[in-house]
Amino acid sequence: MTALLAQAAYRILAQDYDTQPNALLNLEERTLGPLLDDLRGQRVVDAAAGTGRWARYCEQRGARAVSVDSCREMLNHTESLAVVADVNRLPLKDGCADATICAFALGYAPACLAELCRITRRGGVVFASDVHPDAIRRGWTRTFRSGGELVEVAHHPYSLKDLRVPGLELTLLLEPCLGPPEREIFAKLGRLHRFDEAARGPAIFVARWVRT
Repeated sequence: MTALLAQAAYRILAQDYDTQPNALLNLEERTLGPLLDDLRGQRVVDAAAGTGRWARYCEQRGARAVSVDSCREMLNHTESLAVVADVNRLPLKDGCADATICAFALGYAPACLAELCRITRRGGVVFASDVHPDAIRRGWTRTFRSGGELVEVAHHPYSLKDLRVPGLELTLLLEPCLGPPEREIFAKLGRLHRFDEAARGPAIFVARWVRT
């Protein structure tokens, strides 16, 4: 098995990222989406944005959004304003965002919450999601296949305790399990035999903070 840093791994994944069925992204989208209410006129930063799927979602609901990611190849697929940058060192002004979203990146940049706090205005909101630590403890890995070879994306361990940071008040923490919509994706991928085991515990978490 080959281990790659996140930027190198997503450079490989970029071309097909938005076209491949992904049960975790599906679960996250149906969990986080309802939390994003009226966004008209709001300034949103999609940090560690990948292909900018949350920026796109927010723009469709009236927000002005910018996608920031360290992988240019992923950003090439976004339709919003895009900036190539490290999520730990965002080239954005203090308090510039009404809402900040960081999806599936804490495992790659566990210290980024302080930076998300910095760019979010007081009273603004920060959302983050990632693979649930319990799922990692149950043996889940961040892997994909490329050219017949299994590739692991290097990541850092974290716990839900790491979600409590100065300047951010944690107001909501959701820990959903895989459900029937994800079961269909497992079946489509020929992995239905793995679904029941995968659905026994939380698959991801979705957190919301208010900037104090």
